[in-house]
Amino acid sequence: MNKERLRVRGRALVVLVAAALVLGTFGATAASAGGGQKSLVVGSKDFASAQVLAQIYGQVLESKGYDISYKENLGSTEITFPALENGDIDLYPEFLNTVVQNEVLGGEGGSDVDAVYAEAKTLLKDKDVVGTTPAPSVDVNGFYVMKDTAKKYKLKTVSDLVDVADQLTFGGPPECEERDLCLGPAEQDLYGLQFDTVEKLDTGGPITVAALEDGDIDVGLLFTGSSVIPKGAVLLKDDKGLQGADNPFVLVRADKDTKALNKILNNVSKKITTKQYNKFSKAVNVDLEDPADAAATFIEDNNLG
Repeated sequence: MNKERLRVRGRALVVLVAAALVLGTFGATAASAGGGQKSLVVGSKDFASAQVLAQIYGQVLESKGYDISYKENLGSTEITFPALENGDIDLYPEFLNTVVQNEVLGGEGGSDVDAVYAEAKTLLKDKDVVGTTPAPSVDVNGFYVMKDTAKKYKLKTVSDLVDVADQLTFGGPPECEERDLCLGPAEQDLYGLQFDTVEKLDTGGPITVAALEDGDIDVGLLFTGSSVIPKGAVLLKDDKGLQGADNPFVLVRADKDTKALNKILNNVSKKITTKQYNKFSKAVNVDLEDPADAAATFIEDNNLG
């Protein structure tokens, strides 16, 4: 009788141990899956304001328990979007109309943020990428000239450049002549600007600003939401509507997307107004703050930590 009890207990012990091993294995797998979902690589484009955006989203996610690492200053959309598709990064802040009209999506774009966002969501499905709700901030490409140039050639609109562009030097991002929102095909169809010389400088940054101020270029491509625009510069009106709804939003790999992640990202985006965007843009471009520090200030000011 005692031996029988021992056998029963022995069998029960074996079953319990086996169950524990199964549960332990399952638990480890589940934990690994959860850990994988919460381990994210945040990328950024190759200009300071975009790097602040990346740090803002990354730091807030880290405060919510995510394991965050960064791959910053990667380049333009032609580089960052493929990096997302390839899994080199898991998410990055992008600009709505820029990515829609870019060759990576090949969309129409436009100035209606709701319509462009709807188009983006449709196009992104085929790429296994999710786009979060756009922030209220708007930051678009702007054609700038100095006051003396504006006065000399009677320039108020981009259309006014058409008759004099062949006498002028243009400066902007290296990829400008291929980009629809700069001097690419869409611009040529709409305005048809043919400058005497096109200088490949930087992406809305200090090199372009200095060239414009020093007279090395006559027309510069800068971002309207930037705080580095020279005081004596004039923004030429985009009278034919080349620039569209370029609100910041976050692109996330579909296999990393969750409701919880989306909620956090969208809550952050709500706080990124044009005023706030200009504020942290000034912090990095004028005051030369580190993007991570400018992001931390934004997070603290908006109670997002």
